[in-house]
Amino acid sequence: MCGFDFKDKYGELGEGFAECHHTIPVSELKDNQKTTLSDLSILCANCHRMIHRASSKGITLSIDELKEKII
Repeated sequence: MCGFDFKDKYGELGEGFAECHHTIPVSELKDNQKTTLSDLSILCANCHRMIHRASSKGITLSIDELKEKII
Protein backbone atom coordinates (compact mmCIF):
# COMPACT_ATOMS: atom_id res chain seq x y z
CA MET A 1 0.00 0.00 0.00
CA CYS A 2 2.66 2.54 0.98
CA GLY A 3 5.50 0.95 -0.97
CA PHE A 4 7.76 0.31 2.04
CA ASP A 5 10.10 -2.60 1.36
CA PHE A 6 11.53 -4.30 4.43
CA LYS A 7 14.32 -5.87 2.37
CA ASP A 8 15.46 -2.44 1.13
CA LYS A 9 15.62 -1.20 4.73
CA TYR A 10 16.78 -4.29 6.63
CA GLY A 11 18.51 -6.38 3.98
CA GLU A 12 18.04 -10.14 3.95
CA LEU A 13 16.41 -10.03 7.40
CA GLY A 14 13.48 -8.10 5.94
CA GLU A 15 13.07 -10.18 2.78
CA GLY A 16 9.49 -11.40 2.40
CA PHE A 17 8.26 -9.68 5.58
CA ALA A 18 4.83 -8.08 5.62
CA GLU A 19 1.62 -8.22 7.61
CA CYS A 20 -1.77 -9.47 6.53
CA HIS A 21 -4.87 -7.41 7.32
CA HIS A 22 -8.44 -8.73 7.39
CA THR A 23 -10.56 -6.20 5.49
CA ILE A 24 -13.61 -7.70 7.23
CA PRO A 25 -12.85 -7.57 10.96
CA VAL A 26 -12.57 -11.04 12.49
CA SER A 27 -15.03 -9.94 15.18
CA GLU A 28 -17.65 -9.39 12.45
CA LEU A 29 -17.29 -12.80 10.81
CA LYS A 30 -20.24 -15.14 11.16
CA ASP A 31 -19.81 -18.58 12.70
CA ASN A 32 -17.93 -20.85 10.29
CA GLN A 33 -17.46 -17.99 7.78
CA LYS A 34 -14.33 -18.61 5.74
CA THR A 35 -11.85 -15.85 4.97
CA THR A 36 -10.97 -15.64 1.29
CA LEU A 37 -7.88 -14.10 -0.30
CA SER A 38 -10.00 -11.15 -1.45
CA ASP A 39 -10.76 -10.45 2.25
CA LEU A 40 -7.06 -9.85 2.95
CA SER A 41 -4.62 -7.03 2.24
CA ILE A 42 -0.84 -7.11 2.59
CA LEU A 43 0.47 -4.08 4.50
CA CYS A 44 3.65 -2.91 6.16
CA ALA A 45 3.55 -3.02 9.95
CA ASN A 46 3.07 0.76 10.26
CA CYS A 47 0.09 0.92 7.90
CA HIS A 48 -1.44 -2.13 9.58
CA ARG A 49 -1.17 -0.51 13.01
CA MET A 50 -2.65 2.78 11.78
CA ILE A 51 -5.73 1.03 10.42
CA HIS A 52 -6.20 -0.78 13.74
CA ARG A 53 -5.50 2.37 15.72
CA ALA A 54 -8.25 4.19 13.80
CA SER A 55 -10.59 1.29 14.52
CA SER A 56 -9.82 1.43 18.25
CA LYS A 57 -10.89 5.09 18.16
CA GLY A 58 -14.18 4.19 16.47
CA ILE A 59 -13.04 5.25 13.00
CA THR A 60 -13.49 2.91 10.06
CA LEU A 61 -10.57 3.50 7.75
CA SER A 62 -10.26 1.65 4.47
CA ILE A 63 -6.96 0.91 2.77
CA ASP A 64 -7.73 3.57 0.15
CA GLU A 65 -8.57 6.16 2.83
CA LEU A 66 -5.30 5.50 4.62
CA LYS A 67 -3.43 5.70 1.32
CA GLU A 68 -4.91 9.16 0.71
CA LYS A 69 -3.61 10.29 4.10
CA ILE A 70 0.01 9.31 3.39
CA ILE A 71 0.37 10.36 -0.22
